[in-house]
Amino acid sequence: MDAVQGMHETKDAARSKALSLREGLGDAVRLQAGLRMRDTLRKSSLASSVGTVAAYVSMGTEASTLPVLDWLLESGHTLLVPRLGTGRELLWGRLDDMGSLKDAGLHRPKEPDSAVLPPEILSQADIILVPALAVDRQGNRLGRGAAWYDQALRHRSPTALTLAVCWPWEFQKETLPAEPHDVRMDGVLTPDGFTLLATRMP
Repeated sequence: MDAVQGMHETKDAARSKALSLREGLGDAVRLQAGLRMRDTLRKSSLASSVGTVAAYVSMGTEASTLPVLDWLLESGHTLLVPRLGTGRELLWGRLDDMGSLKDAGLHRPKEPDSAVLPPEILSQADIILVPALAVDRQGNRLGRGAAWYDQALRHRSPTALTLAVCWPWEFQKETLPAEPHDVRMDGVLTPDGFTLLATRMP
């Protein structure tokens, strides 16, 4: 087994473990988690002076981002959410109203019925919320393995604050395996609070 194959197997094992720990999380638990994340952002200065936020529409066992999205809209922010194409390039759509979110198919998050925007639009985002199955103290993030976000984040602004969003137990002390293409996070948002990582501290 070469080093790359070993890295992939280690990541796959970590993903399986993360997903198994999420089993049994019901709608009420996920919604409550989302309300707590919304309150964390509301009380912080994170989104007080930004114009554009790129976020994602939660699905499955993820903590609900719907309360966060709703609050960002009410606060007057420009909000970008993913539009999944046929390839692995992440496209975007502007979310102007929560009612515009429509089912996009099996195993796909809801998408707005607005125009499809190119990957480069992400350069306008001041804050980017990225889903994670795990993240460590160095900012290494474990995604679902398709590299959607690692590719998309190539278009982000150098000044953008990139935050991994996960469950509290998924923000871990143990170092996660990382490859050269993996993009490090600047901070972590969980239902228990927000942590700015050393990668972005003064």
